[in-house]
Amino acid sequence: MCSRVWFVTDRRISQEYPQVQILRALKERCADEDVDFRSLLMDQIVLTISQGQLGLRVEQELVTSYPQVVVVRVPTPWVQSDSDITVLRHLEKMGCRLINRPQAILNCVNKFWTFQELAGHGVPLPDTFSYGGHDNFRKMIDEAEPLGYPVVVKNARGHRGKAVFLARDKHHLTDLCHLIRHDTPYLFQEYVKESHGRDVRVVLVGGRVIGSMLRCSTDGRMQSNCSLGGVGMMCPLSEQGKQLATEVSNILGMDVCGIDLLQLNDGSFVVCEANANVGFIAFDQACGMDVAGIVADYALSLLPSRLTRKMSLLSVVSSTSETSSEPEVCSVPTGGGSLPEAVCNMSVGSTSSESDPELAEPSQPSPRQPLGPDPAYNFNTLLANEIKLLTE
Repeated sequence: MCSRVWFVTDRRISQEYPQVQILRALKERCADEDVDFRSLLMDQIVLTISQGQLGLRVEQELVTSYPQVVVVRVPTPWVQSDSDITVLRHLEKMGCRLINRPQAILNCVNKFWTFQELAGHGVPLPDTFSYGGHDNFRKMIDEAEPLGYPVVVKNARGHRGKAVFLARDKHHLTDLCHLIRHDTPYLFQEYVKESHGRDVRVVLVGGRVIGSMLRCSTDGRMQSNCSLGGVGMMCPLSEQGKQLATEVSNILGMDVCGIDLLQLNDGSFVVCEANANVGFIAFDQACGMDVAGIVADYALSLLPSRLTRKMSLLSVVSSTSETSSEPEVCSVPTGGGSLPEAVCNMSVGSTSSESDPELAEPSQPSPRQPLGPDPAYNFNTLLANEIKLLTE
C-alpha cells in the first residue's frame, strides 16, 4: 500500500508563516521518503455519501486514493462545527489519522470549553465564570463578584490577545458592557497579579514538550502576545511545568499545540489557555528551531508502514539484546525539552501561539544533514541507524 499524506488548511490563513513552513517541510520529507503528498484547501473538498459509503471529490474528480495521515491547520477562532468540523469528521470516519483531531480542535475553539475539559483532572486553573446566551454580560457583573477585582474579561473565542480586558472595578466592568460586541459569550477570570504582562508558551508535538518561551509585554499591558508587541525569549521550563503542559495536551487530545502557563510567586504554574492552531514565528526566531520540520517528521512517523517497520526492528533489537550490547536509538538534543520518540536528533528550543503574523519572517532554516556512515559497522550499528532513519 502506497503511503499518503495530505495537508489541509483554510484559504484565509494559507499564506501565513506557519502554514507556508509546514507545507514546505511536508513536501521535503515526503519527497525524501517516497511518500505521496497532496495539499488542499478546505473549500476544495466535496464530501459524498454514495451507495452508503463515504467518499470525496476534489475539483469535480472522484478521489480514489485516500491519505493515511492528514495534517490540519484551521483558524480555531473562526471554526464552524457545521462546515469545517464536518470536513474533518468526514476524513476521520474514512480512517484518516488527523493532526489535530476534530474533537481536539473543538476543545480549543472556545476558551471556556477548554476549561470545562480540564476541570476535574487536578489541573491548576484560575477561577473562571461564564454564561449562556449572548445578552447576559450585564448579569455577570454581579455574578462575577466572588472573583474579586481587578478581574480578567475575555471573549470566549478571542485570539492573539485581542478582546481581553482587565476590569479595575465594578464601574469599569459596567462601562465595558457598553463597548464590547455580544456576538459570543465572555468569560470572567481570576486575576493572577504576579504574572501580569508575562506568560510561558509551551509547544508540544506528539504529546511531548519540544520547548518553551517566556513572553513579556513591553508596554505594561496584561497581554504578552508577540502579535501585540510583546517579546519572546527562550527559557528553561521546570519539570512541573513540563508535566503540567503534557497533561493538558493529553486531556485535550492534541498532537500539536501551544499551552500558555502563568507562573506564581512560588514558581508553580496555572493554565491560562490552550491553542490547537499554534503559531511559531516568534518561537522559531527566539529558539532557532524549525517547528514545521518537527511537525512534518511526526506526521510521517504515524504512517502505518513506518510504525510496522519500526515495531519489527524494535522486536529484532529486543531479541538480540541478551547476547549483544544494546544499540543506541537516538539522543535528545541538549538545550530544550524532551522530544517525541518520532522526532529525535532535532534542535530544540521554545514556543509561540495561535497562527500569528507576529514578527518579520526569519531566514529559512538550514536543511537536514544526512546521516553519515558509521565507522563501527556491525549488526547493532546497522539496526541503530535503521531506527534513526525511521524516527527522523
